[in-house]
Amino acid sequence: MDRKVWQEPKKEHSLDEAQTPLWFWNDELKTEELLRQLKMQTEIGVTCTNPHARRNNGEGYIGGYLDEKWFQDIKTVLDYKKEHGEKMWLYDEIDWPAGTCDQTITLDERNREKYITIKTVEIPAGQVFRAQLKRFEGGGLFGVGPETDKSALTWNIHVIDAETFEEYPTEEHLIYDRFGPEFEFSADRDCIAFITKVNADLYDHGGNGQVSYLNPKATEQFLESTYDKYYERFGEDFGKTITTVFNDETRMAHAIAWSDEFAETFLEQKGYDIRNELYRIILPGEQAGRVRCDYFDVLAYLYQHNYFGVIHDWCEKHGLKLFAHLLAEETLFGHARYSGDYLRQNRFQDVCGADHLGKGIGSLNIKFTACGAHSYGKKRTAVEVFAGCGWDMTFEEYTRIITWMFQMGMQTIINHGFFYSDRGNRKNDWPPSQFFQWKGWPRQSEGNDMIRRLNYSMTDGINEADILVYLPIESFWLDYLPDQNFTHGFFHGAFLRDGNAVETDRQIQLLLNGLLSENLDFDLLHRDAAENFEILLSDAGAESKAKENDREENPKERNGARIRNRLSGQVFSVLVLPMCEVLPIEAARLAEDFAEAGGKIAVVEKRPRLALDRRDDEELAGIVERLYASGQAREFSAQEKDELFAYLEENTPCPVKIVEGCKRTENNHSAYPAYLIDPYMHGGEDLSGVMFTRYLKDEKRNTLFMNYGGSPETIEVLLRTGAEKPEVWDTFTGEIKEAEVLEKLPDGYRIRLTLPCNYGVVVVSGR
Repeated sequence: MDRKVWQEPKKEHSLDEAQTPLWFWNDELKTEELLRQLKMQTEIGVTCTNPHARRNNGEGYIGGYLDEKWFQDIKTVLDYKKEHGEKMWLYDEIDWPAGTCDQTITLDERNREKYITIKTVEIPAGQVFRAQLKRFEGGGLFGVGPETDKSALTWNIHVIDAETFEEYPTEEHLIYDRFGPEFEFSADRDCIAFITKVNADLYDHGGNGQVSYLNPKATEQFLESTYDKYYERFGEDFGKTITTVFNDETRMAHAIAWSDEFAETFLEQKGYDIRNELYRIILPGEQAGRVRCDYFDVLAYLYQHNYFGVIHDWCEKHGLKLFAHLLAEETLFGHARYSGDYLRQNRFQDVCGADHLGKGIGSLNIKFTACGAHSYGKKRTAVEVFAGCGWDMTFEEYTRIITWMFQMGMQTIINHGFFYSDRGNRKNDWPPSQFFQWKGWPRQSEGNDMIRRLNYSMTDGINEADILVYLPIESFWLDYLPDQNFTHGFFHGAFLRDGNAVETDRQIQLLLNGLLSENLDFDLLHRDAAENFEILLSDAGAESKAKENDREENPKERNGARIRNRLSGQVFSVLVLPMCEVLPIEAARLAEDFAEAGGKIAVVEKRPRLALDRRDDEELAGIVERLYASGQAREFSAQEKDELFAYLEENTPCPVKIVEGCKRTENNHSAYPAYLIDPYMHGGEDLSGVMFTRYLKDEKRNTLFMNYGGSPETIEVLLRTGAEKPEVWDTFTGEIKEAEVLEKLPDGYRIRLTLPCNYGVVVVSGR
C-alpha cells in the first residue's frame, strides 16, 4: 500500500466511493440548499452521494416523483458532481421496497405478487364433506363431465388421511350436475381437506407495495418506468459520473409466493406438477419436505433470474453497476421466508449489499452478504448502516460500528443517512442523521479518512479465510413450515413451528458466531456457486487444476489439499458440513474430490442422507459412504464445538495467531429466538474482546485488529511472514510505525500490539 495514500486518503480519488451516504430528500427542495449541502459533503471528504426521497407518512419529501422538477434537482446534483470530479449513485425508487415506481406498477394486478393460501378442513370419520370443485388457477369446471380426460386437470382440493398423510384420489369423489363436477367425500377414518387458492392482494389493502419479483414482465415495466427515464436524460453520464444504482429491500411479501411462470418452470426443473403437491408445503414429514425443497429452490431461481438478472442485464448494457440489499439477512429463517435462498441472490449484484439497523453488533447478516459476494467472485460489497441508532449515537460508537463492518467483509459505508431536513417529525425518521444536524458532525472528516483507509486496505485483494462451511439452506427447507398469517413489518412475527428447523437455524448461528469468536475465519459454500470451486491437488502455491477422473490415485500420496474459489482466489484448508441432512449433489461431489485429494472434512451433527434432487439420492449415498471410508471425514456433535474448533485450528495454517492477552471475542447474542423479526433491530447485541481479519493485497497480508473492549488491550501476536519487519498502520490517525518486535522467528515474528478502543489498526506483513 502507498504510504502517501494512507496519510492523505482524501486525495486518492479511487477511494471516493468508500463512503456513499443516502442523502434523504425529505422536504421541499431548493437549489441553493442542495448546492450548500453538496459543498458541505465535499468539505469533509464525502465525494459520492445517493439522493433518496422519503415521504415518511406524509411528513417528508414535498414534490412530484420523476416529474420535471425531480429531474431538474437530480441535474443540479449531477452538474455539481461533474464540475467537482465526484461520483453519484441513483436510488431507483421513492421510499421502498424497490420495483413499484412509487406504487404505480402495482396498479395493474398482473404485476402484483401472487401467492398461495392453503385452507385446512378437518373431516371426522364418517362425516360427509362437500365443496365446489375448481381448477387450481380458479374458475369453474363447466363442460367437464364423467367422460372427460382429467389427467391434465389440477384441482384446488386434496384430501389426506390424518394419520398416514396418504392422499385420496380426487377423481374418485366427484359428482356431476349441469354445472360440472363437485366434490363429495366421506371415509371411516379422520381426514384433512386442503383447499388451495391463488391470490393477489387488493391495491388498497397491501397490494400497492407488493410487486411480483418472480414476474419478468413486472420487472421490465419497472425498468421502463424508472431506469429508461433516467437514461433518456442522463445516459451520457452513466458509467462516468453516475456509477451505480441502489435497489432497496425487495422480498417475497407472502409465505407461499407464486407467479404465472412458476408451474411451468417447476415442471422443467423438477419433472412433476407442483400444483398437485402444493398443499404438502405446510405438512411435516420427509415426503412433504422434499416438495418444500423443490418449491423453495424454484422460488429462489425465479427471484434471482426474473428480477435481479433482468435488472443486471439492463445495467450492464447501460454502463451501471447494480447494488441491492434484501430483507432479513440475519438467519436461515429470514433467508427462506423472504428470498428462498439469500446467498443465491448475490449472483447478479455488482456491489453486494446488506442492511443493518441499530447500534448492536455481532449478528451474521453482514458476514452472510460478504460470503455471498465472495462465492461469486464479486469485488465490491456495501452496507446501509446507522438507521435506528438514535440521536444519542456518539462518534466513538460510529467508528466502532464501521470497523466491525469492514471486519465482516464490507467495503463501502452507506450512511443512513444524511438528512436534508430535520424539521418537525422528519427528525424521527429512523434517526440519526450523520449530517450537519448530528453532534458528531465536527469529526466527520476524521471518520471519512478512517473509512477511506479501511477501504484502501481491504479491497482489490483476497479476504483470507481457511475454513469453508456449507450453508445448509436445503436442510432448513426440509423442515420449515411456512406461516401464512404474516406478510412483513412486525416485531414479534411468525414462529418456527418445526423443532428440526429450529435446531438447524440455531446451530448454524451458534457455529458461525463461534468461529468468529475464536478468530477462525470462514467463508460459505452454497449450491448455486459450487461450480466456482475447485480442488488444489498439491501444496498451496502449486499449480491448480480441477479434479476430473483421477480417482485411481492413492489419497495418502497427496498432501496439502485445498479447495479454491476460482473467482475470488480464496483457498481453504478444511470443509465443514454442518446440519446437512440434505446435501446437493454438486456440493457432495466437491467434498468427495477434496477427500480423495487428502482434504479434511468435519461433519457436524447430521450425516448427509438426501440429495436436493431425489434422483441423485443413490449417488449421494455412495459419496457419503466413500467419504467415511477414506478416513478424511470426522463427525462432531453440535455440542462438541470446542473439539470442533480445536480440530479446525489443527488443520488450518494459522499465519496469524494471538498467543498472549485477549485471544477471542465474546458475543452476548449468539443466536436469535425461533421467530421472525421484520425488520431486525440490532439493539442490545454486542461484542467484547479482540478480533482480527486477514486480507491479502499487493503481495502483503493486511491484518485488521479490533479491540471491542472498553479500554486499550495489549496482546502478543505470532506472524508467519517473510524477513521484512511488520508495520502497524493506524486506521484513524494515519500513523505508520514499525511493530514492536519481541522475537524474530525462522518463519516470522512475535510482536506486541496495544490496541486502542473504538477503531482498528492494520498490521502489514509479508505473506
